[in-house]
Amino acid sequence: MRTLPHIAIACGSVWAGSRLLRAAPRQTPLPSDVGSSSSGSMWNDDEQELGERLTAVDYRLVAFGSVLPDVVDRVQRAALRPSSLSRDQHLLGHTLAFNLPLLFAGVQLARSRGDWRLLALGAAAVTHLLADPVVRSPGTLLWPLLGLKFPEARGLGPRLTALTQIAAAAVVVATIIRLQRQGRLQQFLSSGRL
Repeated sequence: MRTLPHIAIACGSVWAGSRLLRAAPRQTPLPSDVGSSSSGSMWNDDEQELGERLTAVDYRLVAFGSVLPDVVDRVQRAALRPSSLSRDQHLLGHTLAFNLPLLFAGVQLARSRGDWRLLALGAAAVTHLLADPVVRSPGTLLWPLLGLKFPEARGLGPRLTALTQIAAAAVVVATIIRLQRQGRLQQFLSSGRL
């Protein structure tokens, strides 16, 4: 498990995605826009609230979501104790069958109730799959469509793994220093917001 790279990639991806969604022009008018010809603010109240929610992501949930596939696999491995599985085999936590329902449920909750927490968790879990060797292992990623066996998925070599750990640690340390200098570290620790 390469925890720091997964956390850094997920947090960076969710941060960038939330900024892009906030900056994107709306393709269809909101119900409050219909019949209105005022050209005041670019954001109406609903859009302003959406923009605030998109930038109010709880990155503690994103960090947990980024390692959730590994956590699920460890629990599954401990519960089953299969001697036939190698450490290079990913299990249910690394499948689209597990992660896509989580992501889609998050989208539905965000749309219906305005609760973005599950979406942050699900999006981070999907970034885990994109950064893992499982993307080169369709037997695991698309399980059970290509069979019930979980094939081995070899990751990076030891040197490249160490390099990614060092790079991710540098990103985490730089973020902590930046938050500390801006006087926002305590806020981040208590709310998870950057």
